[in-house]
Order: sequence, then structure tokens, then C-alpha cells
Amino acid sequence: MKKFGFWLVALLLIGLMAGSVAASENYKEVQKNEYWVSWNGTANVTLITTVYSPESLLNKTRESIAQMGLENATKAFVSQMAQRLSQEGYYLKNATGEIIGYNSTGPLTTVIKGQIPNFARYYSYGNVWEITLDLLRVADLAQIDPTKMNGSMTLDNYFIVHLPKGVKITEVPSNYSAQSNGSYVKINVKIVNGTTVYVHSIIYFAKGVTYGDIQKIYGQPRAFIIQYKGRPGVENYTTWLMRIYNNITVQKNQTIFDSVEEYIKPESYINYLKFQITYQGVQTAEQGLFKKYAEEFQGEGVAVKGGNVRILNLNSTGPLVVKYHFILVNFTREVNGSYVYAYDPKLELGNMQFLNRLDAAINETKITKFILPEGAKFTELPENIDVDINGSRVIMTVRKVSDREVIVKSQVYLRYGTPLKAYQELMAKVPNRVEFKYTLTESGSSKGICGPAFVVGLALLPLLLYRRRR
Repeated sequence: MKKFGFWLVALLLIGLMAGSVAASENYKEVQKNEYWVSWNGTANVTLITTVYSPESLLNKTRESIAQMGLENATKAFVSQMAQRLSQEGYYLKNATGEIIGYNSTGPLTTVIKGQIPNFARYYSYGNVWEITLDLLRVADLAQIDPTKMNGSMTLDNYFIVHLPKGVKITEVPSNYSAQSNGSYVKINVKIVNGTTVYVHSIIYFAKGVTYGDIQKIYGQPRAFIIQYKGRPGVENYTTWLMRIYNNITVQKNQTIFDSVEEYIKPESYINYLKFQITYQGVQTAEQGLFKKYAEEFQGEGVAVKGGNVRILNLNSTGPLVVKYHFILVNFTREVNGSYVYAYDPKLELGNMQFLNRLDAAINETKITKFILPEGAKFTELPENIDVDINGSRVIMTVRKVSDREVIVKSQVYLRYGTPLKAYQELMAKVPNRVEFKYTLTESGSSKGICGPAFVVGLALLPLLLYRRRR
């Protein structure tokens, strides 16, 4: 018999609740989330969730509350709500909870009150405040598989946002609906008294909903934003800072590739990485990185003759440092008598996926030194690049040291709050790749260095974590 649970699975720390509802029973839940937003972006919140059915799940939950004790069960609900909000990038503080209906029949309700700092975020890019709402419950639905149900699911949601007096609302979510084979979502929005936004969303999955139905309903990702202007605020954001130093030395029968990566900010996350690497074992992490990138080289037709990876600074307060050493064959390719090295001036940051704005600043610098063997010379070098859109910038400078040595310095800086369209406009003005061409003398030539071009991007981790669903 298939089973499912939703709100109680998401909010209870009781293992008994997971999968405790017979799937032939329909699930109905109503949420009312109310926010009172201050000029500093902090919101006082009241989050009320009521489950009306199925009765079997409600009875099992009441039994578990009785076993845990009301006080412990309430703490469990509050803790799980705080954890769920943290997945959306929110921090719930000074939280209190109440459970209503735990000792009677009928629906079961939880009431959680508290504060969320930075609920509204200020962006100097546009001088606006923005609030992101998860109107379609994406964060919650990602934890379950609605197609496993044999019953229906109804999620009825109310969001009431009270903005500070004197604001000018410049954007609210649009009314929206989508349906497929009886399953549907609907969103209705209205503004009352100029400063209060009311949103009602309904999510309904019919019995027998399929992945295809869900794809049709949720297939067009969108950000649901309340945007307003008024007093300027203080920007609170993380900066991701990374530096890469590459040395590529072409020899007669092989290419030596050395890279040093420095992960500098954010310090809290870098320290977390250091802990994780130490916990799993440094040697294990080094071997895993070497294997991963060796496979990537080989997948591009580049043979790996040898090499190693070293992870440094694990016990210091400085940057996390990763050093790579590879001995490669077929690292570049021959085209009409010239050899080509392909380079990505966007530093692998040209195809980032987000819905609204960047909620962090990104600053990556790469310095690459390319050295040819004696007798070889560069025949064509790319032009310098310098593109700037409202403070977000892509720079690449090429310095020819000699006929056989070139130094390339690149930087990509993406400003906090950069809108998606501005990001796309910036990247559209920068080529996806540029080429460095060179020739080899007869004495220096070798089939060992011809082959497919390979754009190197040896990153230890994704540079940007999307903590909020934008």
C-alpha cells in the first residue's frame, strides 16, 4: 500500500510520522502566513498551518504528541519550521509555538510566531527593497513525490504582507494559473490600502497526478517578488572570492599543467569546507579530485600521463588552497598548421541559473601563464576585453612576454543584486571562448600535443550557493 505525508512529515521531528498516511485518503492543508515588515527589512511573522485530513494522520500525530509531551512536540514543530525557512535563506529568531487541537477531534493547527531578519532585502542596484515569496510551495514539494499518492492533495495558502507606511510598491506577483489533467495551481494578488499585499495561492494535485502534469504546472520557473521603494537600507550579502593561478608549459611530447586555486571568502563556508575535508580524510578528498578532473580531461580526448592534487591550509585561518599538477598529452589541437589553446574569458560563470537577482557578490580572478617550447611562437592572440554594466564587469588582458610566453589575466566581478537581464546582457557582450594560436618548429613539433581544445575549469565547488529561491 502506498503511503504519503506532507506537512506533518515536513514539520515533525517524530520518525513515526514519515509515510504514516494511507494514500487512498485525501490530504488538505491551509496555511496563513502574515508578515509585518519594518524599514530595516526585519519582519514579525505569524505562521499558522491547519491540517484537516486525513483523519488517520491526525490521530497518529495526536498519539505522538501525547508520547512526546506537548512541550517537546511544540519545540519540534518550531525547530522544523526554522529549518525549512533556512532552506529559503531566512533565519527565524525569538520563535514561539502553539499546537491547537492536539487533545480533541477535528483539524490540527500549529501557530508559530517570531522574527525574520532581512525578510525584505535592500538593493542599491535600483534602490529597491524586495521580498521573495514561495507562493507555489516549491521548497516543501521538493521533499516529497506527489506521483506516489493514490489520493488527492490540496494546499490552500494565504500570504499577507504589511509593508512600512510610506512605501511605494513598484512590483507585485502577477495573477497566475496553470493546470494539467485536473491538477492545477492558482495565484491571486491584490493590494489593500497601498501598503498591504494579499496573496492567495491554491495547489491541487489530483489523484494519479503524473510527472508530466507536474512539469506542465511547474515547467516555467518564476520568481514571485514584492518590490517597493522608500527609505534606503543597508545591503547584507555574502561575497564569494576566489583566485586561480595557472601555469601551462608546452613541451616536446606533453604539456605540464599546474594550477593553484585559493578559496578566500566567505570565511564561514571556507571553514566548513575545511572541516568536511578533514573529516572525510585529506587523502580521500585529494584522490577524489584527481580522479574527477582526470576523467574530465580524458572525456575531452586529453590523455593524463600522471599528476597529483594537494589540499593545503586546512589548519590555518587563511584561504583554502588546492594545488593541481597534471602531465597531459593532446592538450591543444592543430588547425591548418597552427595549434590552438581555447580560453573562456567568462571563467565558467557565463551560464549561471537564477530567477531574479544575484543574492551574493562574485569576484573571481584567474592568471594564466602559457609557455611554449624553444623555437615555437605565438601567431595570433585575442584582443583585450573590458565590459562593464552597472558595476558588474568582465575583464581579460593579454600580455605578450615574448614570442613563446603569454600571460592572461582575467577577472569576473558580479555585483550583488545584479538582475537576471543585466547579467544576461553582460555575458552576451563577452565571447564564450577566445583562441591563442601558435606554431612549432620542425624540431619542436610533436603529435603528442595535438588534439581537441580543452577549456580548463578546475573548480572545487560551485562558486555560488543559491540559498534563496530566486
